[in-house]
Amino acid sequence: MFVFSPNYVLIVIPFSPTDKSPDADISPKPTIFLPSIAERVLHKAGTYLCLLEDFFPDVIKIDWKEKNGKTVLTSQQGDTMKTNDTYMKFSWLTVTGASMDKDHKCIVNHESDIGGVNQEILFPPVVSWKDSLQKANEKLTVEEEPKTKDSKTDGTPPLQLRNTSAYYTYVLLLVKSLVYSTIMAVCLLGGPALYGNGKSS
Repeated sequence: MFVFSPNYVLIVIPFSPTDKSPDADISPKPTIFLPSIAERVLHKAGTYLCLLEDFFPDVIKIDWKEKNGKTVLTSQQGDTMKTNDTYMKFSWLTVTGASMDKDHKCIVNHESDIGGVNQEILFPPVVSWKDSLQKANEKLTVEEEPKTKDSKTDGTPPLQLRNTSAYYTYVLLLVKSLVYSTIMAVCLLGGPALYGNGKSS
């Protein structure tokens, strides 16, 4: 924004997101990521990740708790990063054992909180790794179909029939190729001789 004083001196006022509109929403916008099946099966754990975007100013506090718990859980956080004229930050919580069957929440404390009430983002419980392993095994299990005798083949395995058919096809093509080569040889080599005999007579 540019403002001219009576002496026509140009004054540059820094722009901030709050200049857009008094009603501009500058609160953190959450995006949640749930644990993958691979992590649950291989590592017997689950990691919740909460990505917070488009907030201003950059001062923000993030805590993790069980849904009905009061104890702040040990979690990890990334650096606050600036994106254009707002900020973003992510935090994650890894749970194991009995905690995988409990609901958790990510508590966000930012000055844009309405009425001073922190934003709480709920995460559903992680499916037990044993259940995930069982489901994964069920998907990988291949049910063998019962082998039945084909009346048309008189008990001959299909693979053997295919091999025999391919063999006879190859022999037939070889014979045709030899016949074709013989005809071409007669035409090419016998033609000049016949032409010469006709000229001498």
